Amino acid sequence: MAVATTDTYEAFGLTVQSEIDLPELSPADLGGPTDPDVTVTERAVTRPPALTSEKSFHAAGQRDYYLKYDAATVRVRGGTRIAIDPASGAPHEVLRHVIVGPALNHLLHQRGYFVLHASTVAIDGAAVAFVGESGQGKTTTALACLTDGHRVLSDDVAAITLGDDGPVVRSGYPAVKLSTEAVETFDPPVDPPVRTYDGRPRHFHRLRHDQPESPVPLAGVYLLEDGPEIAVESLSGSERVMSLVDNTYAIGTLGFGRQAATNVGVCGEIAGSTSVKRLRRPRELGRLPEVIDRVRADLAGERC
Repeated sequence: MAVATTDTYEAFGLTVQSEIDLPELSPADLGGPTDPDVTVTERAVTRPPALTSEKSFHAAGQRDYYLKYDAATVRVRGGTRIAIDPASGAPHEVLRHVIVGPALNHLLHQRGYFVLHASTVAIDGAAVAFVGESGQGKTTTALACLTDGHRVLSDDVAAITLGDDGPVVRSGYPAVKLSTEAVETFDPPVDPPVRTYDGRPRHFHRLRHDQPESPVPLAGVYLLEDGPEIAVESLSGSERVMSLVDNTYAIGTLGFGRQAATNVGVCGEIAGSTSVKRLRRPRELGRLPEVIDRVRADLAGERC
């Protein structure tokens, strides 16, 4: 069940005041009374008729989203409010995963971020995003980077804005979802999970490194695909744009107004100023260090 609290946390540069305990986030150091950027409340949420048994997401407007899960119904509104209505007996860890995952990610979209479905790391002071279909190993690749001494910026998304000098990524929160097998295989520098539920295949582990306070320049986006050997391949201009469009986190929200056209435009700007390539590699855990070395070499070549 949910654990009642009224604590304030930090995530993606935002202060988040929550009625539900969120140990994955860092406590906010407010330095005095201040209004939070985001509030998370536990209350009844009426599902709109459009949210049928076959449909888990509904946009009632450009800034009014509903998410439906077995564990809860969630309303994300105005880029500032998340309301969660737990199902009877819903495990606390499952509710936390819904809040700090899809609910917060959709809220970032409402706040004007380009939200890419990616695992994001920092290599030599620059952000690198790994995208790909579900099961392609985005988190595993980020975990290999972490084990190699690099920082994980966010586990599931890249929150991107277009700065004067190109795209930048806002780091998220110091936790990453890992399976027991991944922890045993890599022995990464993370803390044990807290208040877990046995029905979850992966749990949030706190990272031991600090998160950057300022946005990090985006150096590259790599589309993960299977291949017999490790190879980084260039993409055509249209392929670069469409790889970003296809991996837009809030793609289900793009039916309103000119959001789809705007999203394509943003993807075009990012693809025009940042390296977007295909990264093929065999699915062999033992070769992941080679994969990371290949990415580092490619990034170094891009900056020469």
